[in-house]
Amino acid sequence: MTSHVHMVVTAPESELQNSVRDFKKFTSKKIIEAIKEHPESRREWLLRKFSYAAEVRAGTPIPKVEEV
Repeated sequence: MTSHVHMVVTAPESELQNSVRDFKKFTSKKIIEAIKEHPESRREWLLRKFSYAAEVRAGTPIPKVEEV
């Protein structure tokens, strides 16, 4: 399966959640950049799915991801 990753991570006490948060933020931005830059037949669908998931997670409407 190519759509997930397994990691073994250590961090100083109480810093693990910060490291995981930063990793998720970094990778999500890179994934969106890659979707926008590279030809992908599902580009618009993927961007809408990410936008919707972020909106649901936040519990409040957010600006839609700019489509290419």
